Amino acid sequence: MQFPSLSPSDSALDSVLSVQDLRKSFGSNEVLKGINLNVKEGEVIAMIGASGSGKSTLLRCINRLETPTSGEIRYRNQPVSNDNVTKLRREIGMVFQRFHLFPHLTVLQNLTLAPLKVLHKTQTEMHTRAMELLERVQLAEKANAFPGELSGGQQQRVAIARALALSPSVLLFDEPTSALDPELVGEVLGVMRDLASEGRTMIVATHEMGFAREAAHRVIFLHAGQIHEEGTPSQVLENPQQPRTREFLARVLNR
Repeated sequence: MQFPSLSPSDSALDSVLSVQDLRKSFGSNEVLKGINLNVKEGEVIAMIGASGSGKSTLLRCINRLETPTSGEIRYRNQPVSNDNVTKLRREIGMVFQRFHLFPHLTVLQNLTLAPLKVLHKTQTEMHTRAMELLERVQLAEKANAFPGELSGGQQQRVAIARALALSPSVLLFDEPTSALDPELVGEVLGVMRDLASEGRTMIVATHEMGFAREAAHRVIFLHAGQIHEEGTPSQVLENPQQPRTREFLARVLNR
């Protein structure tokens, strides 16, 4: 299933998530320079670009881990601000490069901590839900292990399960395989492909072109804090129109 590309002029009412003229500076360094992005329900967007292009900063602004310098982010047509950040993070989950698991808690405790506090579910309800999630990422047998006892790939799968524990509507992935040894990448991408096939709304910052080609509805190429090109995977990855896109793909694909 393909989704049509949405231009900045398209109404945010058609989108589950809308980013309008987003800018972010750190001191004199402007990292994001007017990003416009509309994301439809069930759409999978692969965001590609060199390190430093602004991919992580964009995701962190969407999830309010960074406060934008200017511009607007709307979720289900409601403005996102620091005043509603707690509610926002129930709806928009995030998976980080470095897992961010609590090392002193077991895998099961990592999954149940936030839902117990945020959703006010009982311990029994969340234990059942956590075990279901661990089963789907094939780690139920590791429920009582600590993160330090797991491989990097297993830790990242736990991190994905933890993000799912709050039943978010949108999932953000910030280079989820970049910290993994090459032989562990496949197991994480497999879980992400399964999520994509279920129709989940996902924005994935990634260097994995195979995932972008197979699982994304749309690919966005960021360069120097701006969207230089976007389209279907075949359009962007096989027939890029912009010189900088072609240069980037020539490097990463060894063309």
